[in-house]
Amino acid sequence: MKILQLVPYFLPYNGGQERYVYNLSKHLIEMGHEVHVITSNYPKCRRYEIIDGITVKRYTCLFRPLRNPITPGLLTIEKKIKDYDVVHTHNEHSFAAMVAAYFRKKINIPLILTCHGQLRFGKDLADWFERFYSRTIGKKILRRADSIVALSPSDAKYISSFGVSRDKIHILPNAIDIKTLSVKNNNNRDFVERYNLTKPIILFVGPVIRRKGIQYLLKAIFTLWKEKHKEATFLIVGDGDYLEKAKSFVTKHKLEKFVRFTGRISQEELIQSYKVADIFVLPSLSEGLPTTILEAMYLGLPVIATDIPGVKDHFKDAAILIPPRDEKSLAEAIIKLINNPDLRKKLSRIGRELVVRKYTWKKVAKGYEKLYENLIK
Repeated sequence: MKILQLVPYFLPYNGGQERYVYNLSKHLIEMGHEVHVITSNYPKCRRYEIIDGITVKRYTCLFRPLRNPITPGLLTIEKKIKDYDVVHTHNEHSFAAMVAAYFRKKINIPLILTCHGQLRFGKDLADWFERFYSRTIGKKILRRADSIVALSPSDAKYISSFGVSRDKIHILPNAIDIKTLSVKNNNNRDFVERYNLTKPIILFVGPVIRRKGIQYLLKAIFTLWKEKHKEATFLIVGDGDYLEKAKSFVTKHKLEKFVRFTGRISQEELIQSYKVADIFVLPSLSEGLPTTILEAMYLGLPVIATDIPGVKDHFKDAAILIPPRDEKSLAEAIIKLINNPDLRKKLSRIGRELVVRKYTWKKVAKGYEKLYENLIK
């Protein structure tokens, strides 16, 4: 098959959805298919290149309202779309998905849409706009797609609430590429010394933005500091538009001794961060199925996350789940794990077994292959 992935971002933009598209495309190529990616040129990089067998074409991004790259050049690709067997777009909130839905009305090529969770920004106005969008433009995109992939049963139920037939909604989870996490590394001590880390180490990995709940993690750290729990180091890996505010919060409340910011790091350093850590936290307001939780569990970390759709469907028996926007519960969960090594070991074992059993790209890519074949037929 010749498959087009029409997406808002792609590598080197490094987020969960981008890694999802990359890993899916790479595994489809290994299975004998041809995969092209058409996307925005954000951040600015090569307009055309081949990445691990994936042909990538990028068009200029004019601006990014709510981090959604508006890329008018995508409207010129009608002739190119006709060359493919199937078009696969991601994230019904994206301009790329709008373009894919527009061309689906004009061109008789099957369109599959993967929804990456229920979107929340953590800001009242932005969240109101998302609800309005979902009931109008988002609903039209969902109905125009020939097949929709949800990452969890909760997301499938949410999608069907817009009048979408349940028969065309399929549940395929996120996954990880175990090979990329199996790199042997003997420099963990250097990593610990570089960031001046002391045990126990509490790790956050992801974009440093409000939607990931970073503001509540910082408040939880301050709560622990006020209550004299000062034995942990918090390692925050990633960058984003909330990073400077996060650093200011740490400085204002004199938490520099307990918090380290790495910014964006390499894949090798990312694996090191997981390996040196003792606990992983992800206090997000909305998620699809977080890659970082899968990575943390596979590498043996007990996980604390929020009780939200996309997380509870998959991890309710393998992690400690707390209410979103609740820094007190987050602080209590962290202390609970720090003080209970037996519980840490139990969650570590359950989490790794779960990921190996259900969440590898080899299994998920086969599910997509079957879905593509059925659409073409």
